[in-house]
Amino acid sequence: MSDHQQNKTQRNNEQKIQLDEHSSSPSLASGGRGSIPPSEQQPAMRSVAINPAASQHRTLLFNPPLKRVDPGTTAMAPLKTTMPTSTAKQPPQYVDTRPMITRKSLSDPLIGAATKWNVQHSNLKARPSPTPTTPCALPPPQKCTSRLVKHTSADIISGRIAMTLQARSIKAKYCKSAAKCRTLDFVKFYIRLYVVPGDDGGVLVELQRVSGDYLSFMYDCRAILDAAEGKDVVMESNEYNSKAMYLRLPVSQMSFACNDDIVLEHDLKTTQDEEDIINITSELLSSPQSDSNMLGMESLVSLVDANLTSKSTAILAAKRLVCTRHESGNGPFSLHNYAMSLIIYEDDHENDDDDDSSLEEDATSLSMKVSLNRSIAEHTRRLRTHALMALSNALDLLNSEKILCDTISASKEWYASVLIPSLIDNVKSASSKPYDATLAARCLTSLAMCSKVFASTMKNSEGCKNAGGGGGCLSALESAGQIGRDEFELLLRDVERCQSTLLGC
Repeated sequence: MSDHQQNKTQRNNEQKIQLDEHSSSPSLASGGRGSIPPSEQQPAMRSVAINPAASQHRTLLFNPPLKRVDPGTTAMAPLKTTMPTSTAKQPPQYVDTRPMITRKSLSDPLIGAATKWNVQHSNLKARPSPTPTTPCALPPPQKCTSRLVKHTSADIISGRIAMTLQARSIKAKYCKSAAKCRTLDFVKFYIRLYVVPGDDGGVLVELQRVSGDYLSFMYDCRAILDAAEGKDVVMESNEYNSKAMYLRLPVSQMSFACNDDIVLEHDLKTTQDEEDIINITSELLSSPQSDSNMLGMESLVSLVDANLTSKSTAILAAKRLVCTRHESGNGPFSLHNYAMSLIIYEDDHENDDDDDSSLEEDATSLSMKVSLNRSIAEHTRRLRTHALMALSNALDLLNSEKILCDTISASKEWYASVLIPSLIDNVKSASSKPYDATLAARCLTSLAMCSKVFASTMKNSEGCKNAGGGGGCLSALESAGQIGRDEFELLLRDVERCQSTLLGC
């Protein structure tokens, strides 16, 4: 570099130093003799941009301080409340603190210890990859059913998922790093947690559907994955299953059902037409084929629901369900006897599906082999749940129409001595069958609202056959309410409603 260029560079540096000194002078602000021409003024943030020490005093962009968590340890690291002194660029690591649908914030560091599923980060394994010697049955993770959660330990993620499952009334069984779940729509799926190695890794949350409706599965899958990330999950204030997923309005309130001017080709004009529809369901239930029986029970649940069929058809089907053969003209096949036998008598294979010994093997294995006994147990359990669902819908419909007492007047003794104790037994089985206990509590509520005799029978009932002789209906409701508070939100709502009904009688 020539002497002329060195002198020019030195003069430029001296001018920059003079500009910084004059920028704090009052004469510059007042436009006096020492003021600098406008063309030579420097940006207002120049002193901050070239001075690293000054940038540490500007907390505007970092207020409040970022919370930092080390996901590589099982215990939560202390939260850092001061800015690092290093000037090297480091990407900030955020911990979401937005509120969730549950009573406890899902960003609470103690959330993992407060739930039933507390997965230790050090126990997580990497997702198995297929190799020539050990082919993997699991397909690659799908974007719609998996989510990579970074900068959050596994115990917090598992706690968020467990609380979301409780709020959505999804029955779950947990092992080390997997959960086996069953929804209200009989959708079965697994939740697995894997560690992603690397400095920028995290926890991979993956859901795998085993059986059931795909749309219903995705409805819950999105909510679970959002909750795993700490996002807000909005639940409607009404009951989870009070509305059909594919309907926006009850059938009885739709225009074609309310407008007399509209004539449909298959319009039900007489009571005989409505009975023919119910007889089709009876034929399915009387069939020796198991798949026909399942289709018939699903049809029966829809027939007694005024949201899914016309009210007149629903009332007629409900009467045939709650009445005996001679009172309702059931014909050669009795809907009442078929449904009540499923509710009262427990099948020997029904508990085979609740075997906890094979839970960890099933949830962590890459194949999904189902034994014959478990298939039979699943089929029987679904039939029984559908029967309870149909009975609860029928009792609620007839009670809302103020005709329940007159409809079952000749069978009150049978209801008080046989059905009510069986329903109490279902409530006492809430730990293993929370949805059945929920439906049984709904039936008890309708019966207690119908007759004070039924309410008195419930309050004075002694220990029943499946509870080891301990406590009556109120004691069973209290125990079921605690289970619902911890695991099954829908059970808690119906139990509290039943308790208030019995105490008010």
